[in-house]
This record gives sequence, structure tokens and C-alpha cells, in this order.
Amino acid sequence: MIAANRPTYVARYRHYTEATDTTYHSTKPVVAWDDDRTALVVDEKTGRLVDADSYSNFAGLMEDQSPRVVATLPGGGWIAEYRDDDGTTFTFTVVAWSVKDDGALEPAVVDRDGFTSNPTEDDGFVRLYHPSEEPPTPEPLA
Repeated sequence: MIAANRPTYVARYRHYTEATDTTYHSTKPVVAWDDDRTALVVDEKTGRLVDADSYSNFAGLMEDQSPRVVATLPGGGWIAEYRDDDGTTFTFTVVAWSVKDDGALEPAVVDRDGFTSNPTEDDGFVRLYHPSEEPPTPEPLA
């Protein structure tokens, strides 16, 4: 078995919804290649590696173009601000920044339940700011 390296690949799987007559695709990362050069993916039900094409809806392999995390930096005191349904605001501290291989930075916060997320993708997200700078006033709710 050979571990999957750069460039990374994903296995594509076709799903058809008869009720709406629509087709969509999902992907699974290729985590390794066997000695016969067959792509291997994780079967979540068994927790084992299986041939990517062992699923009946296998649609092929493609290079994964999404950026990868190559480093992590401390949060540096940045704050993520959110607006609640009642219009009040609350904040979480940015605990880290993920550095992607394309140069992008992605903030990470940990909520009260211990879950990590990118605040810019969360419901109610307003802005990121550093307390050493005067934060701009949020736009009023319409």
C-alpha cells in the first residue's frame, strides 16, 4: 500500500433522487493506493479501506483542487463577533488561524460546547476585529 500524497485525489460518487429527478455527486478522499494502483477510500460503516470503485455509484477519480492546511498560527487576540436573533451581540476569541497552501488564512473559534468552526461560515457572524483597533460600528438591523 502507498499513502496518498500531493496531488491529492477524490473518488466521486453519483446520487440520483427519483422524487425530484436530480443527480448530484459526493466525494471521498483517496487515502492510499494498493499495490495494483487502485484508489482506496475509507468505508465509514466498517472502518476499513476499500477499493474506491467497490461502490455501485462510483463515477471516477478527480484531482482535489481544494486548498490544504499547511500550518497553524495562534489567534493573536482577534475576536469574532456575532449577532443573536434578538439583535444583541456576543463574541468568541479566535484561537487559531489555519494557513492554506494557497496563502489564505482561515480563523478558528471554539464555542461553549467545545466545537471548532470557521466563524465566517457560522449563522449570525458579523465581523472579525482586533481589540487594539477601533472596531467599526455594525450595521443596524433592517
